[in-house]
Amino acid sequence: MIGPAALGWLWWTLLPARRRLAAKQLQACLPAAPPGPTLRRALGSAAWGYAELLMGQPLEWRGLEAARGGGLCLTAHFGPWDLAMVRCAEAVPLTVFVKTPSQAWAARALEGLRRRTGADLELLPPSGSMPAAERALERGRLVVFVVDQRHAAGIPVPFFGRPAWSSAGFARLAWRSRAPIVGATMGRGPDGRPWGRMEPLPWAIPEARDEALPALTAAAQAWVEAQVRARPQDWWWLHRRWAAPPAQGQPPPSIR
Repeated sequence: MIGPAALGWLWWTLLPARRRLAAKQLQACLPAAPPGPTLRRALGSAAWGYAELLMGQPLEWRGLEAARGGGLCLTAHFGPWDLAMVRCAEAVPLTVFVKTPSQAWAARALEGLRRRTGADLELLPPSGSMPAAERALERGRLVVFVVDQRHAAGIPVPFFGRPAWSSAGFARLAWRSRAPIVGATMGRGPDGRPWGRMEPLPWAIPEARDEALPALTAAAQAWVEAQVRARPQDWWWLHRRWAAPPAQGQPPPSIR
């Protein structure tokens, strides 16, 4: 029977290059985690989430009361994250920063899956969308930042003990708006059923902008790291998360 486990095995067998990358990153971060079972479950869970979205699979969200009324939401590519995002938007107006796949056919297919349920889901490109995000906050929407990918124009903060170039977009909007912050994690239970959970993140926001941006960016990455440590089988390990800093002599990127 096709399901998360079968899709995980297919990936493990057919895509050795990405398998090596994922195993290398997993072993560098969590040496005790067995690569085969951990990565097969992680990739199978994410891939199967799109089939579940197509089939109308429900997902149990816990803690959504923390998101009602709007605010900022931190999350990462945990488990069936697209399924979870759409199901959340059926209950809470959602505005999400998302990257569009480079392949046109993939972008169209993904857009269709995300839109087919009629969920209140607004998608923003990662660049140039901060004014739209601010307007979404003013309308009482939950603005979601997916913060687990390398951002070359960002700032380096620790992630599993190594510098990871991270976007300061969440920190900028948190500092400007002082909006409530929640964290969203997703995964699967022992029976394979998908779930999502919201939790308030009552972080103190420094008054000074130059202090707030690096502090909040580091706090966001530390929060993601804690979720990954707790459930490594529910995180997408294929992102090239770590990279070398800018060449010697170049100034660090702006965080404005």
